[in-house]
Amino acid sequence: MLKPEKQLARLRNVMANLQAHLSLAAYTKVNTKWRQMNYIPDFNRFYYICEGEGCLIIDGRTYYPQPGQLFIMPAGVEQSFFPISEHTFGKYWCHFTAKIGDLNLFQLLGLPHYIEVRDRAGLVGLFEQLIRHYESDRFTAYMMQKSVLLEIISLFVEASLQDKYEWKPLNGDERMGKIHTVLKYIDQHLHENITVQEMAGLLHFHPNYFIRHFHEIVGTSPIQYVQQLKIDRAKALLSATDQPVSDIARSLGMEPYYFSRLFKKHTGLAPSDYRVLFYPIV
Repeated sequence: MLKPEKQLARLRNVMANLQAHLSLAAYTKVNTKWRQMNYIPDFNRFYYICEGEGCLIIDGRTYYPQPGQLFIMPAGVEQSFFPISEHTFGKYWCHFTAKIGDLNLFQLLGLPHYIEVRDRAGLVGLFEQLIRHYESDRFTAYMMQKSVLLEIISLFVEASLQDKYEWKPLNGDERMGKIHTVLKYIDQHLHENITVQEMAGLLHFHPNYFIRHFHEIVGTSPIQYVQQLKIDRAKALLSATDQPVSDIARSLGMEPYYFSRLFKKHTGLAPSDYRVLFYPIV
């Protein structure tokens, strides 16, 4: 089994294809009739508890949230919620989707169901922005919603991976396990000209089926994924070494002319111009 740090390195590349969409956002002081039992939603919920008492049951685990805790109730997981006293929850909340391909981000990463928020005022500010953009009819409102939502998701993921919680990567997803075989192969052969046929052969898939399968899970085509990794590796080499551009190209399994054309297509700069901007002059 891959070590968590190895999985994180590969998932970091896959995370570039995260798609998030907000459907509802608000602050609510719930009443004593607030209740839903044994429900499996097709969307995620964030609950940021500001005051009060209540119970959440998520995937068979029972929680009594405290003020300052941010809970995720993931899509596709059985959940229940209800009050336990007259002193009910006051909470910021939102409903949203967050997917990489057709996989839910939170099930994919196997994160804990809550974090202790260190910067409470900062998170309240983010939720206030999210609600304001959700209620806005401005032309750019959707983009602003997505920007703030991604910031809240990032906060949750970052805190989960850095804190004391036990990370259970991939949650045993069989499809992602197969794709990790391919991602590992790409990492180990990035210096070569990797073909779709080679990658498909690792899983004994027809190339056309493999392309669809890869895109459904990763959110991009296998060739686009490989190209992006090569460009990222090239950026690191250009900004940290004085290795000739032609040598960098060949170390990534590409002819210099094609490499320069692909690099400019992805970054808007020729490799030599990128180096002038980012290579430290000693």
